[in-house]
Amino acid sequence: MTVGSGINVVDGRLVVLGNCILSDVHNNIVITPATGDALINGAFIGVKSDQMGSRRVFPVGKLGGLRFMCVFRFKLWWMTQRMGSCGQDIPIETQFLIVEGHDDSNFGEGSEDGAGKSALYTVFLPILEGDFRAVLQGNERNELEICLESGDPAVEGFEGSHLVFVAAGSDPFDVITNAVKTVEKHLQTFCHREKKKMPDMLNWFGWCTWDAFYTDVTADGVRQGLESLEKGGIPPKFVIIDDGWQSVGMDPTGTESKADNAANLLKIWNLNNFSGVVGVFNCQGAGWCRVGKRYLVHDEQPGTITGVIRAKDVNYLPRVSDDGWTGDTIIYSHLGGEVVYLPKDASWPITLKCREYEVFTVVPVKVLSNGATFAPIGLIKMFNSGGALAELKYEYERSATVGMKVRGCGTFGAYSSARPKRITVDSEEMEFDYEEKSGFVTLALSILEEELYLWNVTVEL
Repeated sequence: MTVGSGINVVDGRLVVLGNCILSDVHNNIVITPATGDALINGAFIGVKSDQMGSRRVFPVGKLGGLRFMCVFRFKLWWMTQRMGSCGQDIPIETQFLIVEGHDDSNFGEGSEDGAGKSALYTVFLPILEGDFRAVLQGNERNELEICLESGDPAVEGFEGSHLVFVAAGSDPFDVITNAVKTVEKHLQTFCHREKKKMPDMLNWFGWCTWDAFYTDVTADGVRQGLESLEKGGIPPKFVIIDDGWQSVGMDPTGTESKADNAANLLKIWNLNNFSGVVGVFNCQGAGWCRVGKRYLVHDEQPGTITGVIRAKDVNYLPRVSDDGWTGDTIIYSHLGGEVVYLPKDASWPITLKCREYEVFTVVPVKVLSNGATFAPIGLIKMFNSGGALAELKYEYERSATVGMKVRGCGTFGAYSSARPKRITVDSEEMEFDYEEKSGFVTLALSILEEELYLWNVTVEL
């Protein structure tokens, strides 16, 4: 018997709060209880295996006779839901699964099913572990499977102990919320939405051209649309021009022809309170067919693309810079872990193979009164590192001092031209690492004991 927090593998069955959810569980499946302040009725599913490979599939156990709802990726960019009652109904690329069972012990205050039994809801959340991502799927034997992928043929080894988080309870909404919060504490790479401040633009009215024009976007059409909205008394404050990104044409005979795409890297940017973030992608090899209304692969082996990253890739970056900004920036690469100082109007080359990506944090550099330069990056294990920075004050309390309020936990990073004399977190002096060559400063922020808490970080230079 493998025991988790209310979640066990007993006699080949995955038992959740005393109720069987999966039968014929394979012998290499292991359960690791959630620890610390994590959800009480939660545990991680893992596998023991000597197999190597960048893509592996591991059957867990059979699901049958229980209703479920799942969310899966059915296209590269889109997710949708599906309902079913057995394992083979679970589609590939499932990234969320909730199973409805019946608790004979009347656990909690669940809804009645007409037979005097309370409903019990079990959530399965496949997560990241190391260089691998996990998703769920079913097979023809009604087994729930874990599909593990690194995305790189050269990356084959994995630990496999924390692949899927499982949580259970009588209220499905509470179970989902608490499961995500537990995974947040486990991974320390994202924040639950309760900790996030909603951007002001959510209060604005905007217009996306996709539903009006699909791939046939023209300047005249956009102009007419804007005039129509303004005439109706609802002028939009922003416009998203969406033409499907890439298109595949048709020749006169109706044969699908190769996409007329320039070999460019796709860049998507976002602006935070004190920095910007740019995602760069090599999406060559496929495109949207206007006639067939579907994505087509026109090149199975598209080539490598080289481009550049620069500060002006983040629109409106000057709006979040400090007074007297010189135009110099710090660029931090999320996957590469590099910190690069870019003078004004300079660029940094980037080369990506097909389906590769990189995420860059772009931070304006501040020149302090003593001549030192500084730029806060944020929580470097998060894709949007700068989103962790809630407040930033230069020359804080005294000269050559930086004061910050930071949300979340994990490794905090910043650039400093000189080794800091002292760094404190909530007035407590902290140990930190400093790379002389790059000016990269890192320190650890502990797991929060209360939600929405902001660390007071002070750097003395």
